[in-house]
Amino acid sequence: MLLWRIRHAAGSRRTRIPSPAMMPRRTLARRASVSAIALAMTGAPLSAQAARRGHVLVANQQSANASLIDLATDSMRFIDVGTGPHEAVIAPSGRVGVVTVYGTQTPGNELAVIDIRAGTLKRKISLGQYTRPHGAMFLPGDESRVVVTSEATRNIVLVNLESGTVEAAIPTNAEGSHMVGLTRDGTRAWTSDVGTGAVSEMDLTKKAFVRVIPTGPRTEGIAVAPDGSTVWAGSNTNGTVSVIDTKAGTIADTLTGFSLPYRLAISADGKTAIICDPQGDAIHVADVATRKVVWKLGTLGSPRGVTIAPDGRTAFVTLANDPAVGVIDLVERKLVRKIGVGASPDGVGYGPSAP
Repeated sequence: MLLWRIRHAAGSRRTRIPSPAMMPRRTLARRASVSAIALAMTGAPLSAQAARRGHVLVANQQSANASLIDLATDSMRFIDVGTGPHEAVIAPSGRVGVVTVYGTQTPGNELAVIDIRAGTLKRKISLGQYTRPHGAMFLPGDESRVVVTSEATRNIVLVNLESGTVEAAIPTNAEGSHMVGLTRDGTRAWTSDVGTGAVSEMDLTKKAFVRVIPTGPRTEGIAVAPDGSTVWAGSNTNGTVSVIDTKAGTIADTLTGFSLPYRLAISADGKTAIICDPQGDAIHVADVATRKVVWKLGTLGSPRGVTIAPDGRTAFVTLANDPAVGVIDLVERKLVRKIGVGASPDGVGYGPSAP
């Protein structure tokens, strides 16, 4: 039997994709442990060194927890974070992670701050009136601050993790601002606006709204080229990915052939884009320069969230049907192993091994 997961608060547009059934936490823990061992044994020898270094943090939506995976051993622990965790990110140093607590029927308004080295919940931060936190990214060069979308209030908020306070809120002027991407210099933020069918641009230096650019109905997945030259945004309704020329503020190209371009990521070198397509049960890997899909990897088990290791050789993709994280070798173009996690895994972040 399939459960249908409703992703957005009342009054906003909805995205429906299959989710695995809920199960008791003890069963989840056993399953994760067995999956991590059994599935890893089936993997081929790894060519991507990043696949065996660092940590992966996964938001398990139906388990009210996050999975923290040590890639050196594939060992995993569950960390309780609150009801309805949706996205996860780890700071570039690998020391701290953040999970957004979106909530379920009752809107959430918290961030769970994770001590990666200790493998524990460090603190929870209330965002007050800024409910339905979803997408999150660390501000480049400043691991004490994150930029987070507040979907219900149509804002992005700048949160200080040390003081536990919201330092600023910037309006997106669009409905359902869901995911967020930043430029490498930290001067611009872009959100995917599900309800409006657009992306919003914000100036982080001036803490000001810039513009809204229409893209397509139910725009949810988004990725920003590190140099800020393009923004890639997926329309769940049209099954397309719009490539925005940020200088002109117009759509420069449109990629087609997706069932549901649910999540997107662009590598740190700006060369590779990954489009997760859970309805098509595949990831599509595109060349950013030519704006063309160059290869596809299917039969994965409903790929949802995606992050790319800094060296560009390895991608980590949450797979809802197992549930697991798939380790993808982008050089050899194959799935090398799966690591079991909690129920309905979605957002995923990668961080290096911290000293």
